[in-house]
Amino acid sequence: MKNIFSKSGWQALLILGLWVLSSLGVAQNYPSKPITLYCWSEAGSPVDMYARLMAQLLSQELGVSVIVENRTGADGLIMVNLLLKAPADGYTLATNTLSLATLFSQPNVNFKPDDLQLIARSQVDPFGLLTSDVKRFKTIDDFVNFARAHPQALSVAGPFEMSAHRVAWEVFSELAKISTRWIPYKGGGPALIAGAGGQVDAIQTNPGNAKQYLSSGKLHLLAVSSDQRLEDFPDTPTLKERGWNMVRYQWRGIMGKRGLPPAVLERLVAAISVSQKTVLWNNYLRSVTQLDGFQGPVEFKAQLLKDIIENDKIKTKLGI
Repeated sequence: MKNIFSKSGWQALLILGLWVLSSLGVAQNYPSKPITLYCWSEAGSPVDMYARLMAQLLSQELGVSVIVENRTGADGLIMVNLLLKAPADGYTLATNTLSLATLFSQPNVNFKPDDLQLIARSQVDPFGLLTSDVKRFKTIDDFVNFARAHPQALSVAGPFEMSAHRVAWEVFSELAKISTRWIPYKGGGPALIAGAGGQVDAIQTNPGNAKQYLSSGKLHLLAVSSDQRLEDFPDTPTLKERGWNMVRYQWRGIMGKRGLPPAVLERLVAAISVSQKTVLWNNYLRSVTQLDGFQGPVEFKAQLLKDIIENDKIKTKLGI
């Protein structure tokens, strides 16, 4: 029988076969050494807290140390670039949030969504509108009615000039037909301090981050963006039930670099899934007023791509 492959063809097949065997070997032994988990936010932030708990749970499930490293700066660009310089072997991973969707359209960004391997989304965290001015704004309807009658008169604080919080606020503003002034802060913490001190009219944040202000009465929660009322705040309505068909969440998850061996990806997804069934995980969710939002790689990537489209639409509208 005539040989249908050229010498170069056989060489290519041999190289492919060796690569497949090598990948299988790596996957079968994974993990065999400590894993680094990057976090783009500072210690003590919500995503840092998530990263450290997930590192603890994954260490138990995978049988190796998972070490969190905070790689802050440039709204996450520094961390993502470091991740993309590392081998795609599952030993360098990174946490991410909905704010990842804001990065791809920034100037000088040389990576795209396909350069990342979305592994699993873990949690969803609803947004909420808070105010210290309870005399004027007892309800979300009071706030909206005032904002409609006085365009650009009210100030709303939140993290950064462009963030997941602002995108959610702009989507709501369009639905409610209101116009306000966005006051950016360097994080959710400074925005809460400004709101509690009356420096702004309202704050767009995640209610779980504001528990101490809410319990002390310094701030009042007007509405939340979840699908249903939150267990911790049963008297606070959702935007949806007040007539605005909007459900939005901040999310947090874990990603790697494109090219993770399939068996390694499968191992990581399974480990995260098991971790999110533990008592420790569920106690954590309750303590920070967040919801389990597990998604596997395919669903997670679809979610990110949808969020990128919405983010770019808002940036175009704002001229940012």
